[in-house]
Order: sequence, then structure tokens, then C-alpha cells
Amino acid sequence: MIKLILSDMDNTLVPFGARRVSQRTVDAIREVLDAGVRFGPDTGRDYVELMRFFDGDETCFMTGIFSNGKRVRADGRYVRTVLLDHESLVRIDEALRGEQGMFLVCYPESSDLTNPAYGVGATRAELEVFAQRCSFTGRVADAVPDEDVIAATIACPGPPERMERCRALVAEAAPEVRVVSPFPEWFDVLPAGVSKADGLEVLLEALGIGLNEVAVFGDAENDLTIMRKVPHSVAVANATDEVLRAARHRVGASTEEGVADALLEVARATRAGELPAFLKEELQ
Repeated sequence: MIKLILSDMDNTLVPFGARRVSQRTVDAIREVLDAGVRFGPDTGRDYVELMRFFDGDETCFMTGIFSNGKRVRADGRYVRTVLLDHESLVRIDEALRGEQGMFLVCYPESSDLTNPAYGVGATRAELEVFAQRCSFTGRVADAVPDEDVIAATIACPGPPERMERCRALVAEAAPEVRVVSPFPEWFDVLPAGVSKADGLEVLLEALGIGLNEVAVFGDAENDLTIMRKVPHSVAVANATDEVLRAARHRVGASTEEGVADALLEVARATRAGELPAFLKEELQ
């Protein structure tokens, strides 16, 4: 039986660029919770962003893996928080300074619902493009802020070749971190060893749930580690080719509320004592 459902946010639970989770999806989450199954986001987003996505309804994310595994929440209690190393961020910033349009974005741990983030070394115009695309309040900064940072991203406008250039620059400047791309022209920065899969281990131990009792939904590179770890891995139809290959099951696209459909099926199946239908259909 499924006891925990985890879902990526952007391009999985919500279409990319949407500022709110649809009411139908929220209702489906409530159905799952009412059926006795825990639900939580499994996302690069952090708490304040989830408050916005769910219009302040914390019941939808009392449990989850936030900030790509740097923060883990179990039934309303944080069981792990990992901050980014300041010196690592400084070296990444220095490595990007000579690259046109590439810049680091830092998200302070102490935040509010305006979701402020510092675009380090960016122009106002450069920062605004990504602030609008990724839904944060951009503040231009001359240097990496001297405060606790829970998340960092890298803007990398241009073709895939520039993304590979950025990966190489970061790997040389700060080998103690790694970058993963949740969508084109954008990287998440993670300490080595920290991932959604790593966060899952912490969460399962806190909840006393087994790996085969979890279903995970995703669409992009930052979902791969957890998709490869969980037996019940589910890709939305709009997922990248790599995620589609890694997943064992598939549901409808984000724009079609495929995860909401799956959640309703989990609620029905749980009450009937059955395995959800979409988990019975394994991809070839």
C-alpha cells in the first residue's frame, strides 16, 4: 500500500510559470490526506515559495522534501536543514563573472512571502527576466550576501552548450558542490551528497515508512536521483526523455493535471485496499 506521495512542483504538480496550485489539485491532495496517505512536495522550492503556491494552506506541505533535499519536513517538524557554504558561493560567483549573462542567485534562509533573492553581479534587466520566470523578488547585489543562504541557483541564458560551460566552471571552482537543472537556462546549486534521494532517506526514517510504500512524481534532472531510488517512480507525460526512461510509471502532463488524477486514484485505491491502477502499468 502507498503511505506517502511526493511530487515535484514546477512542470509536475503545476505547469511551469503558474503561480498557484489549481483548486482541483488542492482538492485531490485533501482527498489523499483524508484517505490516510501523507502527501508532500519534493521540490527545489522552499517554505515561503510553497506558502505562495498553496495560498497559505500548510496542510498541503506539512511533510516534504524542500530545497532539493536541503530541508526535510515530517508532519510539521523540520528534521533536517542544510545551509550552503558561503566560501563555495563566493568562488562560484567569481567563476561566473567573466561569462556574459551568467550569474548566481542566493536565497536567504530568513525570508518572507515576497520571496526575496539576491542576483549577484547581475544587472537589473538580467535579473528581472529570471525573477519573472521563476517567481521571486529580485534584488541586485554586488557580492554574495553575508548571511545564511538556504538555496542558490544559477541563471545561464543560451543554448545547451552554455549550460555545459557553466557546469564545467562550477565543477572547477567549487568541486564540493554540484549543479542540477530543473528547467532550461537554470541550475540549482547543491552541496555534494545532498539531493532529493538523500532527503528521502531522512524523511522515511522520521516517518517510519518503507521505500516500497512511497510514490514519487517528477519531470526533470533534479528528480533523477529520487526517481532511480524509489520503486514506484512516476513521470508526468511532459517529463524530459531522461526522466521518462528512469521512471517505472507514467501519468498525464502537468498542463492536464495528471498528478491530480493520480492522487484521486490513490485515494480511491487506498479506501478499497488496492494498488492504484497507474502503478499496475509498468513502462516497457
